[in-house]
Amino acid sequence: MNFLKKPLHLFTFLVSMYIIATSLITYTLGEYGFTGHFWTTNTVLKVILYVCAMTHITITCMSLSFHRSHTHKGVNFNKYIDTMMQSWLWLVTSMSKLDWVSVHMYHHIQSDDEQDPHSPKQKGLAHVFFFGAWDYNAAKSSEDVLKIRNRLPVTAYELFISKNLLLGPTFMVLFNLIVFGTQWGTILSVINFLISPVFAVGGVNAIAHWIGYKNHKTTDNSRNIGFLFPLNFLICGELDHNNHHAHQKSCSFRHKWYEFDIGFFYIKMLSYFKLAEIRTVYNPTKFKKELAIKALSLIESHHNFQERLAQLADELNHNVHDLKVQIAAYLEGKKHELQKPAKQFAKEI
Repeated sequence: MNFLKKPLHLFTFLVSMYIIATSLITYTLGEYGFTGHFWTTNTVLKVILYVCAMTHITITCMSLSFHRSHTHKGVNFNKYIDTMMQSWLWLVTSMSKLDWVSVHMYHHIQSDDEQDPHSPKQKGLAHVFFFGAWDYNAAKSSEDVLKIRNRLPVTAYELFISKNLLLGPTFMVLFNLIVFGTQWGTILSVINFLISPVFAVGGVNAIAHWIGYKNHKTTDNSRNIGFLFPLNFLICGELDHNNHHAHQKSCSFRHKWYEFDIGFFYIKMLSYFKLAEIRTVYNPTKFKKELAIKALSLIESHHNFQERLAQLADELNHNVHDLKVQIAAYLEGKKHELQKPAKQFAKEI
């Protein structure tokens, strides 16, 4: 893949991947996909299938690349795989790694506090669900988020994306208009743009901070709603959100036997082919062992502190005793020194 090192070649390759993916999605939905006899062959079903397919691909790229890899460092991907995921997000959502990661890091720092960019606890469920994308855009240019952004590592290609956010979706819209015509090209482009605000911001940041159950105690209102299996599958396991907030570095959001994280399945599959390196996975036994070790360490440190404190107290008492003895000896010596002149003076009188 040395040819991908040149920016023009890389861009051409990624655009080709988008064309192939969208073509496969649309033309396999029926005999003629979104063209030809579309109006007479299960129109509604095709739109639903298109929404589901595009949503799953887009949120999977967001979850694996932006979220689990670049934000929380739970997994490392082969650079070509990661570049393809970032490029898909650029084409479909106009998002860059720098913007998304910095805003999400800030979300975890301020989770469900007043400064949280998208907290239903602070702003209301309806506001985050329908206007969360606007809050995201406002947050990415805030001073605190920019400080985080400026500390993030960045490649030349990622910097190119961040400086040309509209170039990717512009190409995507033109492609859809040319291939599917004005009407369906417009409809499909709008669907693409709505995927992130509705399913990522609305589904995860709104609903998963509002209802559901908790496996772990956290300082925020994060919840698990993975029992909404079709939706959780669609958005790559992101709805087991309390698990994630409790153990952010884990690249698996599944903490109970009855929970399912399709995103981690993809990571395991890529890892099998040496295209991903798993760094951190939540392990309850290991976690409890680590907690026990930390607790014993704290107890031992407390015990050692008490012993050292008692030792210092003994040393202080000993030093005070020595000081008293020295002061008494000094005073006694001064007393004798003063008595000699007094006796001599008495004799002379």
